[in-house]
Amino acid sequence: MKVSNLEKILDQVMAGVDEASVEILNIYNDEDISIEEKGDGSPVTLADKASHEILFSTLSSIDKSIPVLSEEGEIKDSNIDLFWLVDPLDGTKEFIHKNGEFTVNVALIQRGRPILGVVSAPALEEKFIGFNGEAYRISEGVKTKIHSRSQSKDFCLVTVSKSHKSEKDELFIKLCEERFKEVKELPTGSSLKLCRVAEGRADVYCRLGPTYQWDIAAGQAVVEAAGGNVSDLNGRSLKYEFVSETKNPLFYCTGDGSYAWKEVFSNLI
Repeated sequence: MKVSNLEKILDQVMAGVDEASVEILNIYNDEDISIEEKGDGSPVTLADKASHEILFSTLSSIDKSIPVLSEEGEIKDSNIDLFWLVDPLDGTKEFIHKNGEFTVNVALIQRGRPILGVVSAPALEEKFIGFNGEAYRISEGVKTKIHSRSQSKDFCLVTVSKSHKSEKDELFIKLCEERFKEVKELPTGSSLKLCRVAEGRADVYCRLGPTYQWDIAAGQAVVEAAGGNVSDLNGRSLKYEFVSETKNPLFYCTGDGSYAWKEVFSNLI
């Protein structure tokens, strides 16, 4: 597959994401959601597994030479430059609590960087796409080009987790309050936090707790295509590898890469 022609394969990716999203919603709308516990103690549902099967089949059919690294798959670690990175159901806690803010994440990784990303929020009827320097939001069938926004000197909107806000998150918000006249929070679930920055609804998202590669790769592709930035706390780009259960460094996502965010985050290192 020629990765230069991402638009050509996007329809196939979207078809798989849409099929997985429908199956997830069917399970989500059941009164009783069956929940199991993985080895690390995190929850997994039938929806995680069903979405994985659909996406693995779809992505493998696009080009059999490109492997799929999925949260719910079995992985043999190896040095691969081009691969799919998938979270079949990001925000399982949001799914279980039925607040709607869970997503399906698919990213294509080339030499450690996400070059295409699709994030679907089935319950909210939203999808986000990023590739080739362009990002889009699809809501109720309407496709709109999106851009991250310039940082105001006086106001900052911080998107924070709905399910696991930490003491470090509180510290980051206090640092923002020292810098801006007004700071507001936008509690959001799953990879939608990155998408809110990408579409200009939020200015910054700072993740000061553990995440895995598949949690954010697709969202990063959307953010960067929309003009934003995702970096570790030292301002370095994140790198993705075909390795099972690789954790990300602590990172931040901003809509305006020209703003002196590194000065703020240096106080958290």
